This record gives sequence, structure tokens and C-alpha cells, in this order.
Amino acid sequence: MEQIDFKLTKHNLMNLVQRLKSLDKEQIWNVKVIPYQSNRTLSQNDYYWKLVRMMAEYFGLKSEDEMHELLAYKFLRQEKQIKNLKITAITSTTKLNKMEFNNYLEKVKAFAEHYGFHVEDKNV
Repeated sequence: MEQIDFKLTKHNLMNLVQRLKSLDKEQIWNVKVIPYQSNRTLSQNDYYWKLVRMMAEYFGLKSEDEMHELLAYKFLRQEKQIKNLKITAITSTTKLNKMEFNNYLEKVKAFAEHYGFHVEDKNV
């Protein structure tokens, strides 16, 4: 069954209208519009990216994005089975709720401290 997951902004309304027009007109559809809410707080996000930047420099990586990807792989990967094929999926940090993101941050800080990186004590 077709499903549309769309983040509506003032700039992409016509894209949504086009996608809605493309739906099967013989089908009955349920449409739900809810206000967007970030899964993590802005302070969590700011702290995380500050930490990732400093860790990338400490570990000698090329970019904060590379450090972010490595951390996500280490702490957010899941083995999944599709028929007889095993795959590794990485959950995006943007999908984590506030509590899950806080738990992720604690794992990241513990990892960094294990390798001698001094983590600024910040509870979010």
C-alpha cells in the first residue's frame, strides 16, 4: 500500500499537492496532518555536534560527519533479516526521541572517555 511521509514547509506545498494528486482516486485515503516536533532538543543537538567536532579533531578524522557516521555505526546499528539476507541497518539520530538520544549521548561520552578524550560534563 502506498504511503506518503512528507515534511511540509512553506516552500514545498505544491510538491505535496502533486503527490496527493498522484494517488489512486479509486482508493479511500486517510490523511493526517500534525505539527512537526523535533525528536531531540536543540540543546541536545548543539551539545552533540560540539562533542562530535571535538572528537573528530581528537581522533584525527577528516570531518565531524565522518565521526558522526562512525558513532552511529558503533551504537545505532541493527542486524535485520530480509528473507534469507542479513543486512546491517543504521538508525538515524534524527529518529531518536529525547530519552533515546540522551542514552546515545551517554554511550558516545563513555566511548570517548575510554580512549582518553576529556568530555565536558554536560547533562542534557
